[in-house]
Amino acid sequence: MLLTINRVERISEAKELALRAAALVGSGPDGGAGLDPRIAHALAWARTLRGESLDDLESSASPGMRRYESSIDRPRAVALAFRGEIARARALLEELGRLEGERGEVHFDLVLGIQLCELELRSGRVRAAAAHLEELGDLLLLAGPMAFEARIRAVLAAVVGLPAEARTEAASVLDADGDDLQAGWDRLESRRALGLAALADDDAALAVRHLSAVWEHTRREGVDNPGAFPVAGDLVEALVACGDLAAATVVVEGLEGTARLQDHPWGLVTAHAARAAIGLADDYDADAAAALRDAAARYDELGLEFDAARSLLRLGSLQRRHRKRADARRSLEQSLAEFDRLGCTGWSAKARTELERVSGRRPGGGELTPSERQVVDLAVAGRSNKEIAAGLSVSVYTVEAHLSHAYAKLGVRSRTQLASRLEELALQVEAPPGP
Repeated sequence: MLLTINRVERISEAKELALRAAALVGSGPDGGAGLDPRIAHALAWARTLRGESLDDLESSASPGMRRYESSIDRPRAVALAFRGEIARARALLEELGRLEGERGEVHFDLVLGIQLCELELRSGRVRAAAAHLEELGDLLLLAGPMAFEARIRAVLAAVVGLPAEARTEAASVLDADGDDLQAGWDRLESRRALGLAALADDDAALAVRHLSAVWEHTRREGVDNPGAFPVAGDLVEALVACGDLAAATVVVEGLEGTARLQDHPWGLVTAHAARAAIGLADDYDADAAAALRDAAARYDELGLEFDAARSLLRLGSLQRRHRKRADARRSLEQSLAEFDRLGCTGWSAKARTELERVSGRRPGGGELTPSERQVVDLAVAGRSNKEIAAGLSVSVYTVEAHLSHAYAKLGVRSRTQLASRLEELALQVEAPPGP
């Protein structure tokens, strides 16, 4: 049954199997207290993906059983993360780490570290997520090559705003044979990362392709928890950008229905934001703009800082297109400040470019600082961010920040464009003055 859950297939059937197992060992028909810990653990994961409560399940593990296979503390924390209750989820995961610190269960340490990393990616705290991933270094080596590390790195790159890196990591998952037990989960998360990367690249059609694949799979397989694979808001954004408001409305209605039934914080605020984005698609609507700003504030209250910053970026971009310059500047400045604070350097570059458009200044002045120019030259020479960081004795995030600022100044979005732009500037400098 857990294999079915890991593959994200037939989740309703998985739940029924757990209830049948509970009946066979003599527990009550509701599948609650008194369950065998392993059955309770499996049922907790099925209910988490279904968006159902875990309140009646006991959280203790049986002596002699590995805790990660029998306790429901971990699925309970993940359920909180899926709902967007970031602070509660973080506190529970950290408490689990404290309690298990002396037991030496290597696999538990690994999965707990992964879930802390994924939690921080949901919040947008990419530095904390990267730190958790770095701390897992030795455990990842012991586990051997597995798809989950690549898909986490794909999501990390997409949240930072590095589409090329996200595509490279996701491809290593999607092009693999799929023998890993986590194959379904890893592939869905990789597609989600590709969708977010496409939005960062302003390729709405490609984003629709990836995000709709995840959305349709989860609905088909009974994953009713809208936060398990949180693509609905991004999918609506992509559909609106493609001009397909009818399809965007269908997604919002599906999200709203499940979010209301589950009183799902992330689902409710995301539906609120998506409705507002649809309302702003064609004409400026002050109420819709206020609703999108309200959604950003509600995301922030939940601890979903990346979602809040992206909502402000979306609002500012729409306000700029509708010539609400003062409002656009305010939204985009707030978005930029949030992305900079979080370390989402690629998204910072997008916000900075939008701000330049508000003021009517064309990007591409080419006035790089010496540090930015040093990083740019190494990037154009083919060095990776890690190699640049090691060569300059700085952090990877410093490299990403310099590249982000250089991209914004030069009006480019990728390393390929960066090289071309530098060639253009060099030719302009070398060209003889006109008559």
